[in-house]
Amino acid sequence: MTPFSMYDEVRVVKVLSKAAMERFPQDQRPPQPGDTATILEIYTRPPGYELECCDDQGMTIWLGGYGPDDLELERIWQAPPE
Repeated sequence: MTPFSMYDEVRVVKVLSKAAMERFPQDQRPPQPGDTATILEIYTRPPGYELECCDDQGMTIWLGGYGPDDLELERIWQAPPE
């Protein structure tokens, strides 16, 4: 996994698994390439991230936990160290 940090902003480069597309409440949609999201939590066992993607008004578009086999991500903004 790329060493992202809490509150980094990332872009979805590619959706890698069908499971990443299937588990959403009716008022949300699955991640799509080009979406930007904030890392809310970092998991170690199993490795992964809790990600939230919001629209321009701050409403959640999608929210979920993803592992390295679900989404290919690239960092677009790095949060300052705490």
